[in-house]
Amino acid sequence: MGVIIRQSIKNTIISYVGIGLGFVTTILLFPRIITLDQYGLTRLLISLSVVCSQFAHMGINNVVIRFFPYFQHSKRSRSRFLSLILLIPLGGFLLFSLIYLLFDDLFIFYFNDQSTLFADYYLYLIPLVFATLFFEVINNYVRALQDSVTGSFLNEVLMRVLIILLLVIYDFGWISFTLFMIGFVSIYCIQPFYLLTYLYRRGELSLAFPILNKRSKFLKGMGVYGAYSLLGGLATLLVGNIDIIMLGAMTNLDDTAVYAIAFYVGSVIAVPQRSIVKIASPVLADLIKQKQFNQVDSLYKRTSLNQLIGGVLLYVGIWANMHNLMFLLPEEYHGAQWIIIIIGAAKLFNMATGINGSIILNSKYYRFDLYTNILLIVLTITTNYFLIQLWGMLGAATATAISIFVYNFVKFVYVWIKLDMQPFRWNAFAVILIATACLGIASQIPYLYNFIIDLVVRSSVITLIFTGAILLFNLSDDVENLLKEGYKRLYNFIFS
Repeated sequence: MGVIIRQSIKNTIISYVGIGLGFVTTILLFPRIITLDQYGLTRLLISLSVVCSQFAHMGINNVVIRFFPYFQHSKRSRSRFLSLILLIPLGGFLLFSLIYLLFDDLFIFYFNDQSTLFADYYLYLIPLVFATLFFEVINNYVRALQDSVTGSFLNEVLMRVLIILLLVIYDFGWISFTLFMIGFVSIYCIQPFYLLTYLYRRGELSLAFPILNKRSKFLKGMGVYGAYSLLGGLATLLVGNIDIIMLGAMTNLDDTAVYAIAFYVGSVIAVPQRSIVKIASPVLADLIKQKQFNQVDSLYKRTSLNQLIGGVLLYVGIWANMHNLMFLLPEEYHGAQWIIIIIGAAKLFNMATGINGSIILNSKYYRFDLYTNILLIVLTITTNYFLIQLWGMLGAATATAISIFVYNFVKFVYVWIKLDMQPFRWNAFAVILIATACLGIASQIPYLYNFIIDLVVRSSVITLIFTGAILLFNLSDDVENLLKEGYKRLYNFIFS
């Protein structure tokens, strides 16, 4: 757990810096510098690239984490493994590009009625898919080397700093929107090349032709696992992106822009989860390989509780400060409150159920994802199709929440039945009660007539009561140790 705690702390710090930068770009800059339909276009292209890259990597993305422990014993073995995981998605990317160019008229027709701007920039999707695809694959390899910090810094901090610079340049009128889009795509393309440079400097970027005539049974297992995890990953990505894609096709890019900002704010709640899972997954894979299931169960419970604590605190803070958030946004973005609350609740349930998905994917039951995820894909698309027609943006949020709840509840029950593990203990319910009390107390604080003062006072009251109660009732040893370590470092920094 030591490496998990250390890197989780670093990832959490990076994530919160990223939240601050994301707040600047998403809340302050994008809505004021570019138009609603232009911002909707950027969100639509990003969502499409995420979904399309899931097909293009052909299941290799999850293979990296699961099978790296079998190749880590020598540099030559790692070189062959790295070559294999780069060649397969390269073939998938070339296949995607060919299909996309052959059937580009269908893509343009699907979006053209409501999102006409997409037709002018549809080719930009190809380099975005390349960037998304190889960043995910190479970053998983870096994570398998038990370094989850580098990719986090790149994605959460460096990327957003560059986008802020690009927005400022565009706001000064130094470039056209077309040049802005070229720069936007180029920034994403920096990511995989940055990681390749990092591997080279670490001495890990050595390639060797993968020998396929040896260990054929093992390679067959990798192929089968990759095929199953492809559908599993696709379902997860659809839940997070199909709403934006279908909104762009069924409503317009203006609604897509408003929804994207609301979805971003709701997704901020998942920051502690991303920080923990990035390093917990490779550690979990190694524990399951060694059949240390007692430690897996302990990891399951601890990550679930810590994710819940971090997520609940953020959720209550966002809900209590909703009026302050709306104050910062232009008027055309108002009315997104319930989207934030619904998406946030779904993300919170996802965090509370812990690393159940990683446990299934790294166990002998990984095939289970195939059956549930086919149903989930159908559920996601169907609910979005009907609910968007009924309620527009609110319908998309409701459909996404339903899909996330169903998906995680099914995985939670399955792990409980098959592996006799479940993440909840009494302290999880205590955390929910404390959070509810904090929200009730915060709602009684009158508006303090100044945005900054109101935000600081309201957030401080929530944080002090919540963390104080966690420590008072000794609900999490990890949180207590984290706060003690933070206090110790602050004390040494001030008085040393």
